Amino acid sequence: MQNEGTGGNPVRRRLETLVERLKRDLDGVAEIKQRDDGWFWDVVVRPGYAGPLGFSWLCQGDSADIVFGVDAGGVRWELGRSVEELDLMETIIDALLRGDATAVFASGRCEMTITLGNGSKEVQSNRDFPSGCLPLPGWSRWGRRVDYEPYGPSADASK
Repeated sequence: MQNEGTGGNPVRRRLETLVERLKRDLDGVAEIKQRDDGWFWDVVVRPGYAGPLGFSWLCQGDSADIVFGVDAGGVRWELGRSVEELDLMETIIDALLRGDATAVFASGRCEMTITLGNGSKEVQSNRDFPSGCLPLPGWSRWGRRVDYEPYGPSADASK
């Protein structure tokens, strides 16, 4: 976020705190990579075994949104930098760590459902061009369903 120290940027501080928590909670369970070139900062979390769903986020500059994505069908959220948006991102991450995520896939499309801690559902989808643009009635009911697993016992340590 444009070559500035963490001190003046509360969003950056909060995200760095989140990265530190993830490193602590997922030690030995997932690989966490960061890349920061002074303008773009991205964080990638990949589980060390099959079952859990990987995720990442990308921040650009000081005023741009945060793009949060999961490793399923190109599904992503474009989030602002408000406290509420950051809370949502952390809530989604906590749900992914618990394994509270399901994806439905069909030709050129994916719908992700994340069950948040309060029982509500966050649903997001992605459609690829051109096949995802064609009508496919009822695809989210009959498509291939994947229920993701928790990251493991160390993910529950922060709860």
